[in-house]
Amino acid sequence: MNLWEAYEKVDKHLNEKLLTIPPYPCVSGKKVQELLDSLENPDPAWGGLDGEILRMVKNPWQRAYQVEYRFKPTKIFNDFMKIIESATYDLMIGNYICSYLSLVPVVEAILRKWSIDKSNEIESVNKKGDFSIYVFEKNLVKYLNEKNNERHSNIKFQKWISNQIKYFDFMIREVFYLRFNASEDGVKKEFNRNRTLHLLDNIEDTVALRDNNTRIFLLLDIIAELYLSLDEELYVNNTFYAEYEKNIDFNLRWKIYLKNAMESIHHTDMTIIQFAFLQQNKKYMSDEQKQKLIEQKELQIQLIQSKR
Repeated sequence: MNLWEAYEKVDKHLNEKLLTIPPYPCVSGKKVQELLDSLENPDPAWGGLDGEILRMVKNPWQRAYQVEYRFKPTKIFNDFMKIIESATYDLMIGNYICSYLSLVPVVEAILRKWSIDKSNEIESVNKKGDFSIYVFEKNLVKYLNEKNNERHSNIKFQKWISNQIKYFDFMIREVFYLRFNASEDGVKKEFNRNRTLHLLDNIEDTVALRDNNTRIFLLLDIIAELYLSLDEELYVNNTFYAEYEKNIDFNLRWKIYLKNAMESIHHTDMTIIQFAFLQQNKKYMSDEQKQKLIEQKELQIQLIQSKR
């Protein structure tokens, strides 16, 4: 089985879960083989292939890289960086409800910015003259494929971008923006913009919420990848010449994300809220445990006050 056969086998399985192989520079031939091994010989303790993708997307280093070298250089993301910064922090502390709900409207906001950015090249309005996500998506995919087909000097990169376009097309056209009656069953019901914003569906489902955070960050990662791929110099500078070891903003984000991700394993204030209030079951936290935490917080408050 060659590289692309392995890639397609892994990605076919992931697409059934509305996931994909992340568009990260670390995805080498070796990494694809590791993902294939996770699919064919899954370790239940680590969540198999799905667990591997979740860890790749949520990895503190990777999220810092995406912010610094994918989102910030992508012009259509600029107006929404405060939301993305806040949502990424929420992801790290385990505040999955806020991270997901914050990013759902960001997808369309970014695509609207893209339609304005390419208004002379890509049609985006319906017969009434209003912006239509479906009109824009259809024409954007056509535009991206045409530009990608012009890449004759780097066939591997051409194939790489082609896979990202397919995932983007599938998610926007067949999943994320489906109307209520077209997304009533199965996994497409879980990751749906209309059901999330209008019905607040799956907000209490811990597993669906975890997976939806992976999906929403993946979708944004791919939008940024596709946008940057249209500018060879911008793409190269933020991929092959990304000097993250010397980048103080990257390293500050990474350390903040890493610290909070490590703390979230234990009883942080966010995990206390989850177990005490979000999980409606006494087995997660008894009243006796809550009382001990009240006393602990009181001591912490007194300590803070004494330092003023």
